[in-house]
Amino acid sequence: MFPYATVKYALMAEKREIENRLHHTSQYGLANSMNDSIGELSGYDQHPADIGTEMFEREKDIALREQDFIRLEEVNHALAKMDNGRYGLCERCGHAIESSRIVAEPAATFCVPCANTRSYPLDSHVRPIEEEILYPGFGRANMDHKDYTAFDGEDSWQAVARMNARHDPDAVIDPDAVIDEELGLCAKESGYVDPIEQISNVEHIAQLPD
Repeated sequence: MFPYATVKYALMAEKREIENRLHHTSQYGLANSMNDSIGELSGYDQHPADIGTEMFEREKDIALREQDFIRLEEVNHALAKMDNGRYGLCERCGHAIESSRIVAEPAATFCVPCANTRSYPLDSHVRPIEEEILYPGFGRANMDHKDYTAFDGEDSWQAVARMNARHDPDAVIDPDAVIDEELGLCAKESGYVDPIEQISNVEHIAQLPD
């Protein structure tokens, strides 16, 4: 037989500890908005990278508070079972829970055999359902074999590859030379988005050594 008084004292002590932690931390600081916690009047003018750390801490606090809420509910449930005389009985099979298990986990609701049947390892081969929609990833943007002539995902990757390609700094650049046969761009037309930017681009090329 397990020490009933000792187990009840442990449950009451854990309940007080959780409630005090939630109270003194203002529920891990979540009682205030994130802008108030970081001393900002607004988060709209902040770069995402600047508040990324604060967002991570906020998400961690939410997880810690949720864990406290779940544990507090388990403790209260065990104390309620003590009041109605159902404490120490497995909620699945109705048999008495092992004394060693109750001493180790006063809020236990299942005996060891029933707990083992409810516990199972995580199947790492089960993939998220979202992957069925995302598959095949970037391949969905390849429209080469379809009746599609717009600038697709493959063209985007090719443009990035050309931008990141290393060029010979000693090479002589001909402004009229075609550098992109697919888009029909010459040297003086590359490196800008708006036509107004062509002015500075041409000036830059004109200053390059012959």
